[in-house]
Amino acid sequence: MTPPHSQRVMAIVMGGSLMAASAAIWIRFIPEVSPLVIGFIRTAGAALLIFPWFRREWRRQALSWRDLRLSVLCGVALAFHFATWIASVNRTTVALSVLLVATHPMFVILISSALLHRKVAPNRIAGALLAFGGIVFIQWPYLAAGANGAWQGHGLGNLLALAGGFLAAIYFLLGQAARNRLGTIIHVEITYATAGVVLLVALLLAGETPIPLTARPWPYLALLILLPTVGGHTIFNWGLKHLGAPLISLIGLVEPIFSALLALIIFREGLPLATIGGGVIILAGLALALWSPAVTAGGPRRP
Repeated sequence: MTPPHSQRVMAIVMGGSLMAASAAIWIRFIPEVSPLVIGFIRTAGAALLIFPWFRREWRRQALSWRDLRLSVLCGVALAFHFATWIASVNRTTVALSVLLVATHPMFVILISSALLHRKVAPNRIAGALLAFGGIVFIQWPYLAAGANGAWQGHGLGNLLALAGGFLAAIYFLLGQAARNRLGTIIHVEITYATAGVVLLVALLLAGETPIPLTARPWPYLALLILLPTVGGHTIFNWGLKHLGAPLISLIGLVEPIFSALLALIIFREGLPLATIGGGVIILAGLALALWSPAVTAGGPRRP
């Protein structure tokens, strides 16, 4: 039976996942703002809001570069994750964008096995393969029609979202390692600030203005900062220490469902059969891959 403490942590992380799911909606309202600018304002704004608590925590601890380097790398991964995924939102449907970026648990398993040489249970490998089959199912119409220019449509947006999923896996794995040394506030402040600097450099190199000059986008940008970032991502990083990256990724699977429902209600954005079918396959595969007993010194236990 799951301990009461773990149940409370999972409930809090579930709330964070629902807040994170709203990100695609706010981004869809501001198509005139570039992905790099949105990512920069989102991360820099979160870093500014958290800074007073960070300053207090910083004074209490003597930290070295060794303690902070994983959080810095985590921020670089977050910057590229936002840049690719935000770019996908206006190049495909909200349902597809959020669904494909939510494949990060599959990449967590693949990286853990192939690069980190950690033993992966057979059911997790089977689940990862099943989820990959769902991605192929969704992408197949665009792959088959690629020669006719389909890559200029949803196909390109889908690939950007998939790249965002891979980068999110890097972000979660680095975040779990960083949280072994750092508290939540120190870690997320370094992560958000680093991501903001990386995105600022990128948008300046691209010749873009960092701040929108009109008032219209700012309410949606404020919601992006407060709900999915300060709310959603901060809660994810807090939960990493208690539940670990695989289970945090699993709870994050409610995001595509909630985002698709919001898009259906707000934008009247339909759900094509390929999206529904592929989505069911992906969610089934990820659930199979991640919802399995964890092994401890005392024997198997449920996560």
